[in-house]
Amino acid sequence: MEKKKIMLDMTMLKRPHTGLGQFSLYLGNYLLEMNESNSYEYHFLLHTRTKPTIFNKLSYTPCYFNIVRKNIPVQLATHTFKKYDIWHTLSQQSAYFPLNMNCESIYTIHDLNFLKEENQQFIDKKMKMMRKQIEKASIITAISHYAANDVAQNFDLKGKKIEVIHNGIELKTYINPKKPNFIAENQKFIFTIGSLMEKKNFHVLVPMMKYMPDYKLIIAGRREKDYIYTIQNEIKKHQLENNVILAGEINDEDRFWLYQNCEAFVFPSLLEGFGMPIVEALSVGKPVFSSDATSLPEVGGELVDYWHNFEPENMYEVFKNGIEKRKKDALFAEKAIRRANEFTWKIAADKYFDLYQRFLK
Repeated sequence: MEKKKIMLDMTMLKRPHTGLGQFSLYLGNYLLEMNESNSYEYHFLLHTRTKPTIFNKLSYTPCYFNIVRKNIPVQLATHTFKKYDIWHTLSQQSAYFPLNMNCESIYTIHDLNFLKEENQQFIDKKMKMMRKQIEKASIITAISHYAANDVAQNFDLKGKKIEVIHNGIELKTYINPKKPNFIAENQKFIFTIGSLMEKKNFHVLVPMMKYMPDYKLIIAGRREKDYIYTIQNEIKKHQLENNVILAGEINDEDRFWLYQNCEAFVFPSLLEGFGMPIVEALSVGKPVFSSDATSLPEVGGELVDYWHNFEPENMYEVFKNGIEKRKKDALFAEKAIRRANEFTWKIAADKYFDLYQRFLK
């Protein structure tokens, strides 16, 4: 009997360290691991700069495309003419979809952040593309209830169901991680990480440090556009050059050491479809302080302390009271880790695999 063919659009792996890239990488790895009996034939749609060895197993067929070929519309790339039983588009960023309308189509939406970040021309173009994807989809999945509600409010789904499958996290651990050279021995610090973009809102953390002279604030992440200047201006304005460290992109070992050794993790982001860093911090039992925006309360639950405004003194009071509360709770670390264990890639992959099986029966 011919094996069922499943295409997974992994084009966002062109940026493997972003949230969308990590989603593709971990979901792909777990699906391949679950397919040891080779029940299905997986094909992964990849950008040409993605190496097939990025996955732990090679039991799949890489299907490359090249976005430089502007003269060929993405929907007409040659691989779309192949017959697949399921086509899974892993992100709302992709414009690819199968031409074969007999193919079951799953469309995963992470967020609609562009509605708050982009100009009207971009929004109109993006909405048109997403409407096409939704129209073709057999089912839509979202990575949080917040994202699902946002989609339902902004699109006419024509009765189509949205199934929520939360993301997982898998923090790479080290037995004896080496301390990064940008932090001193025995220095107390709070930590945050993410692409340096306006929506991450990191600059509001800087004035809070005036009330925390014994702490350093470490902001790690890739620079995006000009937002770093907003952070630097806040540092200069409040004369906190010695209190804030802009660490830039860091490796996995530094990341784990910082999570493991920080006094707390802070995340004032304004737009998140899920919020992986919150769960990563909880997975090592750390206190977490977050904005109360978008999906973050859904993910953090009662194990996270939330800022309801970004007035520096108020932020500090929330931080101080939260730290004291968590220190008094002898079981906090255990409860935080238990919460994080609700969001694993194994759980997420099992749910997507069940969805595939539902369509292939």
